[in-house]
Amino acid sequence: MTNKSGFKYFVLIGLSGKQPGRKDQHKLALQLTAIDLTRSGMGGGIVNGLLPRSAREKRVLNGLAARGYKVKEVVKRASFWKGVRDSVLNDDLVVQLAVCYEKERGNSRRAMSSVNRDFSRWICQELSDPTPNDIKRIVAFAHPELLNMIRPDWWKKQINQRVKGKSELSR
Repeated sequence: MTNKSGFKYFVLIGLSGKQPGRKDQHKLALQLTAIDLTRSGMGGGIVNGLLPRSAREKRVLNGLAARGYKVKEVVKRASFWKGVRDSVLNDDLVVQLAVCYEKERGNSRRAMSSVNRDFSRWICQELSDPTPNDIKRIVAFAHPELLNMIRPDWWKKQINQRVKGKSELSR
């Protein structure tokens, strides 16, 4: 069920090409597939375990089939954003950025007690600066996909989650 591009699964598709808004639509798609396999003579074994057991399930499946719902095999795409979020949680990247932030701001009281908001804004200013700088070089070396992340609220959220995760581990 897997290939190079991702995980494959079955979904119900209506006449308009959209998926129904049912919580159990994946289960119903598997049951319709099992019925089709059984009718074509390829049933048995695990496929028999997927067949509808109650009269209610059979009635629901017959109603969906009568309304023209079909089963389609879909490939789940790999999540780009999960990799990006995980890369922000990397200790080395955040530490290097914090060191650069402290160097630039100096030993001022504001830099030492800086909140995440100021740090996030500073990162975004440095990344959106058209001239090459150390921050761009550090981020490009660690995780090039983060070079386009210039929204302070996104950085703030990711760093807050990192801090929250670290505090939960130390308990």
